[in-house]
Amino acid sequence: MAGEAPILLAVDFSEDSGAALNWACDHAAVVGAPLVILHVVHDPANAPGTYKPSAQDPLEPNTDVAERKLVRFLERMGRKNLHLPVPESATLLCVEGLPAPKIVEIAQDHGAGLLVLGSGSHNGLERFVRGSTAHKVARHAQMPVTIVRADSQ
Repeated sequence: MAGEAPILLAVDFSEDSGAALNWACDHAAVVGAPLVILHVVHDPANAPGTYKPSAQDPLEPNTDVAERKLVRFLERMGRKNLHLPVPESATLLCVEGLPAPKIVEIAQDHGAGLLVLGSGSHNGLERFVRGSTAHKVARHAQMPVTIVRADSQ
């Protein structure tokens, strides 16, 4: 289906993101849709150093570090799931911002017909108090959202 709207997959390198990657790759292959894989670069106060630069370039921008992490994540997931490789035509994006609003913004900018992401790794209390990124995205997205949990695979 040449005119199919893209599927936007947002990943945070978690196990849930790995499950979402599998689901999105499978779904994109079935419906013939292009796949856009997004990572939002966000170094929260509760997890500083997420984007630690290499020793060779201590001033390396966070987006460059995130791009390397994204490629390694996709390679690792590809080794775990040899039957379902990431399409070579997939577009990879790393952008800075607050995850939930930036995911919605990028999905709208790309005309995504579907947004896919992992459920997040917060425990029940943390999710209740702060809300998960996945649920914030689902509340504000203008397109269907599929939330995938690692233990549902």
